[in-house]
Amino acid sequence: MTKYIRKKPAGDDILHIELPAKPRKRPRQERSVMLVDALKKTGWDILEKEGRDALSLDRLSLRSGVAVSSIYEYFPTIEALITAIFEDYRGQARRRLVEELRALPPSAKLFDGVLLIMQIGIALLHKWSQVDREFFTRSSHYEELVRLDLVKPEFTWTSVATNALMERFPDEILVRNREKARFLVYQTILALPRAMGLMKPEYLGEPDTPLLLARMLHALLTTPD
Repeated sequence: MTKYIRKKPAGDDILHIELPAKPRKRPRQERSVMLVDALKKTGWDILEKEGRDALSLDRLSLRSGVAVSSIYEYFPTIEALITAIFEDYRGQARRRLVEELRALPPSAKLFDGVLLIMQIGIALLHKWSQVDREFFTRSSHYEELVRLDLVKPEFTWTSVATNALMERFPDEILVRNREKARFLVYQTILALPRAMGLMKPEYLGEPDTPLLLARMLHALLTTPD
């Protein structure tokens, strides 16, 4: 997925990047949507229960009841299918995050919201680092290039969780420059858990990790200038 090589034609550096695998086309008709959903569901079941090595084209076809030719019509490679599964999984986690953030009781505090964000986000990375370590590493490298604005993604995720957090607890946020605070919170939520996944993956599974990050972000937002 993320593979880059520097070359120097005519004295200039050029960064060559291999983009993530993606579906050949998007289903439009209801029957096609159901077929693709069945492939993604079956693929996820195999990944989660049996591991990446078990997810072969023949196994996918047998378990899903979808012909190999029909699989190729939408997913040219197994990697493209895994990418689609990951995007669905990540999208569901983000929607759940915003819903749970907004559903916190009136007695909830800013720290509760920050901790919720870190718990859900870190759990997502931990899950994928266990399900398919190689895919997780490649996708994390690519997402870091996107975060650093070195690569323009086909689709851009906005900082909906960060915005929802700051809208939910405006009275507890004491830092004067809220735009700067929003940037720092957003980048921390993205960068630190991903760095742990790449460099210290065991940290993702330790129960105090979300708590430590939540304390840091809470201090950033609640310390007056």
